[in-house]
Amino acid sequence: MSVDIKLDKDCIHVVFLGLPNVPGVASKIFSTLAQNNFNFDMITQNTMRGGRSDVSFLINKNKLDDVIPICRKLSDDIGAQGVSFATEIAAIKVNNNNSQEALVKMFNALANAGANIEIINATTESVIFIISLTHADSAFNALNKIFED
Repeated sequence: MSVDIKLDKDCIHVVFLGLPNVPGVASKIFSTLAQNNFNFDMITQNTMRGGRSDVSFLINKNKLDDVIPICRKLSDDIGAQGVSFATEIAAIKVNNNNSQEALVKMFNALANAGANIEIINATTESVIFIISLTHADSAFNALNKIFED
């Protein structure tokens, strides 16, 4: 089985907290970011109780100083409850045919490496794990080891 595993230690996780869950909010966020030449990846939205949602995404760490003021202004403009920036994270992307058996092996490998999964984004073609930067290398090595065969 051909597996491609990539480790990205140069990303930050941006989260817009408590957004009004109405049409146009995501459009406002991502069109503003695109107009300011920010590349984003792994967009996630979680709907919460009370008509609010969280929207998060990854952005390159070297853009942190530029993106903070834009996101804070956006947060105010769209009525979010706040915005947070997690800088001590890493993304590990595994490209393969993600069978249930393969996913279980990956979850077990990360647990055995002591890497707590903060976010998972899985499709049939790939899975992205967001984990603490502290455990990035051990998690990356553990995932590579299960696919060495």
